[in-house]
Amino acid sequence: MGAHASYPIIIFNLVSLKSQFQFISDEKFQVVIKELTDYQIYPNSDNDHLPDHVQLAHKLGYKQAKMNQILRDLLRRILDDFNDHPLRIEKSVHIIHISPFTDPEEKNTEWIQRQEEKSISVQVVLPVTPRIGDFIELPFTRNSSGFSSEDKYSYGYVHDVYHFIRGNTQEIVIQVYPRENLYYKWEKMKDEYEDHKRWLARLRAEKERF
Repeated sequence: MGAHASYPIIIFNLVSLKSQFQFISDEKFQVVIKELTDYQIYPNSDNDHLPDHVQLAHKLGYKQAKMNQILRDLLRRILDDFNDHPLRIEKSVHIIHISPFTDPEEKNTEWIQRQEEKSISVQVVLPVTPRIGDFIELPFTRNSSGFSSEDKYSYGYVHDVYHFIRGNTQEIVIQVYPRENLYYKWEKMKDEYEDHKRWLARLRAEKERF
C-alpha cells in the first residue's frame, strides 16, 4: 500500500472491515473510524456511494497526504490485528448468476447483447450451496407458461462456485450456464489445459535457444 495504493479500494476494505474498528484504540484513527462507521457495503453492487480519499480529506479537514497515510495505516493495523481478533463471518448470501458462456472470439455483437439481456442475477439465502454439475431452476423469473424469447434465463447447470469474503458476509457466487451441462465445462477445462501446455512448451523452447 505505497505509492501505487488505490484509495477507493482501501476505503472499500475499511468499510467492509468496520466490525474490527472496536479493537482500534489509537487516537489518530478515531475521526476516520467515526466517519466510516456510518457507511455500508452492499452485495453485488458497485458501492459508488462510498466517499473517496479526496472527499474524506476535505470533510475531515486533513491535508491529502495525511489523509492518505491514515487510511493506509488503519487498514494495515486491522490486518495485523487479525491474529488477536479474527474476523467473524456472521452471514452468507448466495448470488445465482444465469448467463450463457460467450466465446471471447465471438464477433456477433447483436447476439452477445441478446444473451446479456436474457441473463439474470438473483440474491438468495439457501440452506444448501449447490455443487458444480447440479441443475438449478428459478421458475419465478419466467413471465410465460411456455417458451418465450422475452423470458429471462431461468435454469441451467452449475459450472463454477466462487466464495468471496466481504467484511462480515460470505458471498457465494454460483455461475449457471443455461444450455451447457458439465461436459461442456470439462471440454473448456481441457482446452485451457492444452493451451497452458503449449505455452509452457514455447517457454522451454525459448530458454533452450538462449
